[in-house]
Amino acid sequence: MRKVATLFSIMALIAASCVPKVEGPAPDAAEAAIFPDYKAVTVPPNIAPLNFSLEEDANAVAILENDGKKLILKAKKGEFRIPEDNWRELAIAGSEISVTVGIKEGGKYVSRKPFQILVSEDKIDSYVAYRLIDPGYETWNQLGLYQRCLENFTETPVMTNEKTGSNCMNCHSFNGRDPGTMMFHMRATNGGTYVWKDGSIEKLNTKTPQTISALVYPYWHPSGKYIAFSVNDIAQFFHSTNPNRIEVYDYKSDVVVYDVDNHQVYSSPMLMDTTRMETFPSFSPDGKTLYFCSTRQPDMPQGYKDVRYSVCSMPFNPDTFSFGDKVDTIYNAVKTGMDATFPRVSPDGRFLLFAETAYGCFAIWHKDSELRMIDLKDGTFHTLDEVNGPDADSYHSWSGNSRWIIWASRRLDGLYSRLFIAHIDENGNASKPFLMPQKDMRHDRMLMKSYNVPEFISGPVRFDRDEMADVAKNDPGIDVTFK
Repeated sequence: MRKVATLFSIMALIAASCVPKVEGPAPDAAEAAIFPDYKAVTVPPNIAPLNFSLEEDANAVAILENDGKKLILKAKKGEFRIPEDNWRELAIAGSEISVTVGIKEGGKYVSRKPFQILVSEDKIDSYVAYRLIDPGYETWNQLGLYQRCLENFTETPVMTNEKTGSNCMNCHSFNGRDPGTMMFHMRATNGGTYVWKDGSIEKLNTKTPQTISALVYPYWHPSGKYIAFSVNDIAQFFHSTNPNRIEVYDYKSDVVVYDVDNHQVYSSPMLMDTTRMETFPSFSPDGKTLYFCSTRQPDMPQGYKDVRYSVCSMPFNPDTFSFGDKVDTIYNAVKTGMDATFPRVSPDGRFLLFAETAYGCFAIWHKDSELRMIDLKDGTFHTLDEVNGPDADSYHSWSGNSRWIIWASRRLDGLYSRLFIAHIDENGNASKPFLMPQKDMRHDRMLMKSYNVPEFISGPVRFDRDEMADVAKNDPGIDVTFK
């Protein structure tokens, strides 16, 4: 540690000797316009460096200070890239990093109003997995599942579809953020559900005569023995004038639970009620409660704007594989007049996070979609105003310690979804969100792909992609049965 600190000091001194003195800000000094907006954000101590750029064309320096350590950086083409070793020295858990940007004016550097970055004591899971896909319906044959190390900038593919006939891939899910227990779907060519567990790969054919469709929208039971799914008759159409360009909806849907070892699908009459549509299942952290969304069955497609999903729950006994005989309503869409989708309970069991929109089941395409949260301890409703942006916030995931959420948002340009992260404290208070750091600040403005369904994982997925492709192409798959 002493050697690292010495190197840090030497680098800071070298940088300082090459940069003119920065004059202090005037009382009415303006803030520097930067991208991403990292001003007054709360970040994990193990996050990658928060590189940023100036939104103006100027000769500039940045001074980062914390606990007596000072790092002086000179902008290169308007960008400030923070060396990872130096960032680690600055990002001290439970402290603040002060950032001062100096702009060269008349032969001297004049500082703008400083801003702070709060470093939380709470770490974040080291990896996140997601799908990268074109933002609309234009192209779906060039996509893949990827993973990113949040402690640095390393991104690697989990599975890409050039190996499997340029088919669609979706609905990836991990059991409790375990990179060794996951599943995902392939559609069209080599279609099937693929389960990676205990070092082996299974291909499943999940459509049964008793269910509406193949299994979709998965969520693992914490035991790893079961996966909750919905079965859906899905359709879409395109608006010509509505700001929500694409509408995705269900004609009908049910919720089922899949037994991983016995390759059997089970359900309950209350989860396959023909007068209602049930979808988006998830389990509680203790595995004893099944959450899902439910709405009355309208006439479709003409009734798509009348769809209002409530968040419901019912008991589930994993020892006897049995469902309870009572459904409780956690969020009542009839009372709110709004619609809830994608319920996710924090790993500590305290908070239920979901996406709220005016109607429907596919919040990612609705500009009004925002994240909401319910405290399951006392029923308190959190609007999460600090977190939500002006365009489509959805597809959220909890960190393993229940202190961080990550989600997809279209707030930057209304077209491409990007990943944002926010801290949630033990009382449900949210911090200002920050854009997932990138090595190149141009990345999120130039990448012509959307991030889709981010999920925290504790480490990298390590299955062999060639082996997965071989199974996809040559294995006929196991036919699951409905019991």
